[in-house]
Amino acid sequence: MSLHWDNSLSTGIDNIDNQHKELFNSINKLVYVMKEEKVVDEVLKSLDLFEKCVIKHFNEEEAIMKQRNYPKFSLQHSQHEEFKNQLKILRNIFETTGVSSLFVITVQQKMAKWSRKHIMELDKDLGKFLIEKSRIQEETLFKKVN
Repeated sequence: MSLHWDNSLSTGIDNIDNQHKELFNSINKLVYVMKEEKVVDEVLKSLDLFEKCVIKHFNEEEAIMKQRNYPKFSLQHSQHEEFKNQLKILRNIFETTGVSSLFVITVQQKMAKWSRKHIMELDKDLGKFLIEKSRIQEETLFKKVN
């Protein structure tokens, strides 16, 4: 069960949607590497890449939220922090016990569930907010010109 992007996940903001697609690809690669029982270095390399992708995305998304005074910033931030903590736990489990079939399935299910839920509930709301804010700014600018 890999994560697949579809239009129902679109926020309407190309940059955010492209980053989500990149995150899905990183999750899928990580799960693939774990399923194929690759050497520890390969799994850690894939996990490092995924963590970097996650942190970059969260930081950029949160910067946009702060810049635009997004009212649900605190909720978004707390969910991002929760996800980063889950990644730390994932890394710790992997480094101490290695990869098992159950571990891979659990990781895949948790990440898929969290990602889809977060995007559908919060990131889509952020997209609507940003689109509306942009529309209002354009209307205000148009009124000033005329």
